Amino acid sequence: MIFLMENLTAFGDQPKNDASVEFLSKSAFGRFLYNVILFLQVPKILGVFLRSPFSRGIIPGFIKKNNIDMTAFEGRKFKSFNDFFTRKNENMAVDVSEGHLISPSDSFLSVYKINKDSTFNVKGFDYTLKDFFESDAFDQKFLDGDCLIFRLCANDYHRFCYIDSGSQEENHFIRGKLYSVQPVTCENIRVYTKNRRSWTILHTAEFGDVAQIEVGAFSVGGIVNHLNGGTFTKGQEKGYFDLHGSTIVMLFEKGKISLLPQIAEAVKGGREYRVLYGQQIGTKL
Repeated sequence: MIFLMENLTAFGDQPKNDASVEFLSKSAFGRFLYNVILFLQVPKILGVFLRSPFSRGIIPGFIKKNNIDMTAFEGRKFKSFNDFFTRKNENMAVDVSEGHLISPSDSFLSVYKINKDSTFNVKGFDYTLKDFFESDAFDQKFLDGDCLIFRLCANDYHRFCYIDSGSQEENHFIRGKLYSVQPVTCENIRVYTKNRRSWTILHTAEFGDVAQIEVGAFSVGGIVNHLNGGTFTKGQEKGYFDLHGSTIVMLFEKGKISLLPQIAEAVKGGREYRVLYGQQIGTKL
């Protein structure tokens, strides 16, 4: 089943690209075929199956293939693959220490500077802030700030939390396509300008105003956020993704955060670093 299962190495290592995604992303014909698949709404059709009881049979193989630790879910019966994929763990560990910047999710983290022309380069593509928001209203706000990209994979916990306490503005949904977010796709297609996404501005207590953008991927039928405005606390669950590896992009204003030294070194040159839900990744400046 195309894209449903990422080819993963041991936990913590860089995941390999799926062979089908390699083909569909690298060549002109492959990209044409990719767009035909999206035009025919294959992700939507696949999503119907994965939300049905008939999909329960693929859960054991998925767990084994991706080496997923199910200790916290022992004895639980899932109604469908999607019920399994969006499973909720009530005991997620979160670092709530004052001044600690935490990861919103299990993911591979990459970090980029927002340049003077409000652009940052990801996998060979220059992105502007307007690409994310479909508005240039935030160009000056995040000028010379930091862009943190959290790329979730198939074996990750697909719920995400607030990185600090504060309040948020309303959610803005941009209906886009559903390309994969595997590295090879990001290197050949401008996925962050094309994919479905939801964004909001967080007014945080310790890190200033932060833009959070959730980006959907192939077979992701929904980006679910629990709040549409209102207040939140650090570590509180913000929402979850349906069905497949996805991405969270966070934009910070200039001079608000400092990454932990080992992480800052590891992500140089656009490299990715494995982080976990609620784990400290930096500090307040």
